[in-house]
Amino acid sequence: MSGRTSLPADLADAVPGALYQIVSSPNGDWTFSFLSSGVEALYGFSADEVFEDQELLNRCMFDADVPSFAQASALAAKNMSVLNHEYRITPRSGELRWIAVRAVPQSMGDGSVSWSGIMLDITERKRTQDALATSERRFRALIEAVPQGIVLRDRFGNVVDANSAAVRLLQTSLTELLNTPAMHPLYDAIWPDGTPVPEDEHPSLVALRTGEGAENEIIGSAVGLGGRHRIWMRVNAMPIVRHGEIDRVVVTLVDVTDGVELNQKMRQEAETDFLTQVSNRRSFMARLSVEVDRLQFDPNRSSALLAIDLDHFKAVNDTFGHAGGDAVLVHVAAMMAESIRPTDAVARSGGEEFLVLVTDTTPDHAIAFAERLRAGFEERPTFHDGHEIRVTASIGLTLIADVDSADAELLARADGALYDAKRAGRNAVKADWL
Repeated sequence: MSGRTSLPADLADAVPGALYQIVSSPNGDWTFSFLSSGVEALYGFSADEVFEDQELLNRCMFDADVPSFAQASALAAKNMSVLNHEYRITPRSGELRWIAVRAVPQSMGDGSVSWSGIMLDITERKRTQDALATSERRFRALIEAVPQGIVLRDRFGNVVDANSAAVRLLQTSLTELLNTPAMHPLYDAIWPDGTPVPEDEHPSLVALRTGEGAENEIIGSAVGLGGRHRIWMRVNAMPIVRHGEIDRVVVTLVDVTDGVELNQKMRQEAETDFLTQVSNRRSFMARLSVEVDRLQFDPNRSSALLAIDLDHFKAVNDTFGHAGGDAVLVHVAAMMAESIRPTDAVARSGGEEFLVLVTDTTPDHAIAFAERLRAGFEERPTFHDGHEIRVTASIGLTLIADVDSADAELLARADGALYDAKRAGRNAVKADWL
């Protein structure tokens, strides 16, 4: 075989694919100076046949791939750089094959260039790539057809894909989502009760950690520019197991903002006094029961219950009408709401009657707080329809301690102290410490 003396034949034949050398002259002509026998497995033609017909291999190349191969070859020759290219051929068998070629140039003394290279059959790799690309296109078409948001996370919790519905719902972009950790973009994520969602309780991480799906978790997330808008989502997370290990987690997101906000509004209305917008008696009593139960296990702490009644309120209604009376109720309720801490509570328990829970306090502090409220009512009148309406209040209070177990007894003690304040001339604070 011509050219065999340029490379050890036994070594060349042992290498997968076909080794070759081509010499190109300054005028553009080229010829094979070496070609290993492996070419027959690629093209179906022997090396001898190729040496007899130097254009034989070129004629096997798909016509559509000829321009790109010529361009890549010309660029490599111009820059004296390595040629790396892939193209399709129709070998003697007639079946399509993919060939990858890699060739290194070397300048010769006479101005010609010697190219030493290798040709490899990459048909199976291309088929695998094409199958994967087809599968990915089908997967993309499938998830894009789903109206719910879909986010795909890898085994580390990072986002590797998402559909357009998820991008719109989370008010971000796919680029920003990709490779982000499990909590992003769910910054400031909360449960419906307002408590933060711990990272290890995020549904996708629960699915990754336990291998079990997480279903119908309602999560509120701050989204949009600066996280200024909150949405509520129903989140499901389903792990995908491959070869006995969790490989992916598919997370679905459904926008339930309208429903959650409606439920919150209805719950707030059910727990709130319509006129004053403080708690109603029913929700306050539930809060009081929680406080009583809490103190059962902590004898070193105590809280206070205040019963408040506006003095001579009938006279306010008779003088200024019910609209004036309502204005007073709204005003004093707002004063109390401004005076309490987040752990405290205030409720309208009757017509002109209110209840206040002051948590984690002492007798002295409770009396001081009640006195501030009483003085505030007296000193800050209500302005309504051009009138200045002044009211005072009688306040009774009692301490809640670990010995208390019945809400009714607490209310009775606070009411008893309230009546003592009224009998003392009203506009007063009285206490019953049991």
